Amino acid sequence: MTNMATIERILVVCGLQNAGKSHLLRSMFIDPRLGTDRVIPTPRRIKPAALSRERCLQVRCTSPHEQAESIDDFFAELDRARRAAWRTFWRFNYACALQPNATAATPDAVAFCREMKGRLTPERIRLVQLDPRQDGRHGTLLSHSDVNQLRSMEVEVIVVDGRREPSGSQPPHGLMLADFFDFT
Repeated sequence: MTNMATIERILVVCGLQNAGKSHLLRSMFIDPRLGTDRVIPTPRRIKPAALSRERCLQVRCTSPHEQAESIDDFFAELDRARRAAWRTFWRFNYACALQPNATAATPDAVAFCREMKGRLTPERIRLVQLDPRQDGRHGTLLSHSDVNQLRSMEVEVIVVDGRREPSGSQPPHGLMLADFFDFT
């Protein structure tokens, strides 16, 4: 894979449609280390953020499940992003949204993580589940069997409270997720 940035870490935010995945991913940008002056970006596509001179973070807020993409389509898009990053960065970090269950075109979160491990060999993958969701209702969590499968692949699995703050203040989880990409 010449002329393609090397994958270091992958963060997967997992939940059903409208659970708050994209809001949580965008909330990482309240961390000033991502160069956004504590402002959450609103565009559908977020430009790669420089983590250092040699590494970047690419964020994808839309789930391939919601876009009816195949896993090959997902990896083709990821490869294009890695090639584009190669012009400036040689280390690539990725955060994306996924749904827990398979659709007609897209496999479930466990199979997706298995493919990420096999195709990309990142140093770490962390899967974040939302419970409760942004609207306060219970989220759809992976089964114990799914979590055990992920752990056997050395995928870190955590659950965070996805509720939005009623006061409009920023949720603290953005900082916690951004810390996954702190290499200091």
